Amino acid sequence: MNNQSTIFWFSGTGNSLYAARKLSQELDIALTQITEAAPSGAVGGNGVKVGFVFPSYYLNLPRAVRTFVEKLEIKPDTYIFSVVTMGGVGHGSITAMNRALKNKGLNLNYGKGIKMPDNYVLLYNPADSVASETLLNKNDTQLRKIAAEIKSEKQAAGALPFIMNNLYKKIERLDDKFTVSEGCTGCGLCENICPVRNIRLEAGKPVWKKHCEHCVACISWCPVKAIEYGDKTQSRRRYRNPRIKAADLKRKNDEVLLTGK
Repeated sequence: MNNQSTIFWFSGTGNSLYAARKLSQELDIALTQITEAAPSGAVGGNGVKVGFVFPSYYLNLPRAVRTFVEKLEIKPDTYIFSVVTMGGVGHGSITAMNRALKNKGLNLNYGKGIKMPDNYVLLYNPADSVASETLLNKNDTQLRKIAAEIKSEKQAAGALPFIMNNLYKKIERLDDKFTVSEGCTGCGLCENICPVRNIRLEAGKPVWKKHCEHCVACISWCPVKAIEYGDKTQSRRRYRNPRIKAADLKRKNDEVLLTGK
């Protein structure tokens, strides 16, 4: 990994993994899940590309992404790019990535946001299947264009100087509204799909461990819709990227835990 071009990705409902896969195919470079990769040794170098694909969380970075970037050693002559998947505006997330890199004496060479089907079921009703497919078909074309720009090492990292930090101010409370119905079968998918190991089965039921990212993977992928959040999600659709399977998102390495502070 250290001397080869790599895309590091973080995903909950599958949108960012879908984007990362399309870019990987177009660029013919490796894919690595951020929460499966313990940073070890410097990556990148002259002629090597290092990319980060992740969702925009309240115009900022997921904590796991920020923590990973802070720990990852990147050689100064590396071409660094970032693609942010978003429901609305993602410019603040690109700015946040650029700042995280600048704190390490590095620069983001290329940053781009791409609109994906809405998925944040905790606040609104996610996109339906028809709207999702229409948007994803458009995204295929956009991702090919983005890949071509990255391949040519285009310099385009301008972004709005605006970041919000409210999501993680009380991180330990983000779990409090999750509930599990009697319909839970104890299948363990929520435990295995949580990218930051925030869920453990206890007595056959999921328990949240107070370092939630709010990626909504657990509530979105539950096969029997047994997980709810507060009193509003009961009537809402669940969104999962239709081109990604749950198995694609399951953790394979339980030794890595990136949660940040």
